[in-house]
Amino acid sequence: MPEISTYASSYYSMTWLGPKGYPENGNAGRCYFTGVIGMLNHVGESDALFADGTSGDGFSFRWCPAWGAPAFNGGKGAFHEIWEYTPRILGYRSHWTEDPEGGFDEAFAQLTALIDRGVPVQVGLHYSLLLPYGAASSPRLAFMKSIMQDTGFGHHVVVAGYDLQRKVVTLWEPNDLAEHARYECPVDVFRQAWEQASLRTGDQYRAWPHHHPWGGQWSLHDGYGPYLMVWVEPGRDPDWNIAAAIRDSYRRNLKILNGDYPKPYALFGNQWQIPHWETGAPGMARFAEAVLAGQVCDPLSPTGERKPLFVNGSIPNHGVLGRRAASGYLRRVASELGGRGFDATPVSRAAELMDQSSTLFRQLRYESDMRKAGLLVGQIAAAELAALSAMKDGWASVRQLDLT
Repeated sequence: MPEISTYASSYYSMTWLGPKGYPENGNAGRCYFTGVIGMLNHVGESDALFADGTSGDGFSFRWCPAWGAPAFNGGKGAFHEIWEYTPRILGYRSHWTEDPEGGFDEAFAQLTALIDRGVPVQVGLHYSLLLPYGAASSPRLAFMKSIMQDTGFGHHVVVAGYDLQRKVVTLWEPNDLAEHARYECPVDVFRQAWEQASLRTGDQYRAWPHHHPWGGQWSLHDGYGPYLMVWVEPGRDPDWNIAAAIRDSYRRNLKILNGDYPKPYALFGNQWQIPHWETGAPGMARFAEAVLAGQVCDPLSPTGERKPLFVNGSIPNHGVLGRRAASGYLRRVASELGGRGFDATPVSRAAELMDQSSTLFRQLRYESDMRKAGLLVGQIAAAELAALSAMKDGWASVRQLDLT
């Protein structure tokens, strides 16, 4: 059975525990990027928080009144933008591909060939079909299955092995503890889930129950697929320079936190007809004002119930994890600055503030009262506005890194 057994030590978990602990409060998120972090670790980038923070995802915020719910994920744009940017700026080649002409046979042949070369692969799929198999080895997935039943949602996992005789693939669940994250799934079930990730049924897109309701209807997920694959090629560019990488990513992260990025990539008729968006730390402050003014309400589910926005939407999970990465990234930047004789004080201060933001997001995750939630979002925004100011002060030093 070809399996990349060393991926067990490369695996990176996106799980943090709430008041009730594991498995009920095994909170997690950002599956679209967790696998890439593990793959980068697998090929040689051992500083997972630095790699994660380089993506820009942990500095992002956007909210569109037309959609109604805030999103703290996405970096500068669509998911594939961070799949491409992060490995490249860290000195590696990455690929993402979907929907090959040869369908499943071509995609599966490419997948198995990558595993034969020792390259783990992140895939996007209809995950509820896989839940029964993950639940056999994971208390958290067993709990998820018990409360979700047969409802559907899109998800990303990592494939690290296959056995054609037993007709199974070996998967790593990114949002779990390492000791429970590995399991096997039949190839035919994997195929069905991999194909259904496109959400396309007949002549229209079909929403899956449980996928973040809004306005009395189920919403769609990112829509990648079928047969989405993301992987990182081994072998870092010998000419890669961490100073140049930091200079590029720091400026990009600064613009993301400032609200210059991410540009909206959905919810518009064409590029000249984009609904109003709030982005970055300034946009988060305005979002907090909107919450406190009663302009944001809990989402209406298809069952007619109002679901607590910050409790049910998994939104704060992305803030907890992303801001932790942003803080780790900034600490690494400060270390590199200090090691080269530059003033690292402003960047270190920004790291502390993003860590404060992560801690506040932990509280937001369990706050069902909208006014109290608005006050928490206001505190988060204040911390991130201060971090933005500190990052601007630190830019004078960072911009000189690749010149030394």
